[in-house]
Amino acid sequence: MKLIRSFLNSGVMIGGLEQPTQEGTPQGGPLSPILSNIVLDELDKELEKRGLCFVRYADDCVIFVRSKRAGDRVMQSVSPAESGTEGKPGK
Repeated sequence: MKLIRSFLNSGVMIGGLEQPTQEGTPQGGPLSPILSNIVLDELDKELEKRGLCFVRYADDCVIFVRSKRAGDRVMQSVSPAESGTEGKPGK
C-alpha cells in the first residue's frame, strides 16, 4: 500500500518540471493497469459466472454477445456502480 501511495503522490513531469497531481493516475503510467485489474476483478468473476465471452485489458473491456438485444441487457446489468467504471458502448 505504501508503494501505491507513493506512485499516486509522486506527481508528473511536464516540460521538465515536476507538477503535483490532484487525483487519479497519470495516463500511461504503470500503476493504472494494475489498479484497474484489482478493481475490475469482481466484474471478471461476474461475467465468467454468467458464461459470457469477454476480453479485458486494464480498464478496456469487450463483451461478446449474439444479438443487439443481448448486448443491451448486458450493458444495463453491468452498471457503473457494479464495475467501478463508466460503460461506453461502441468505443
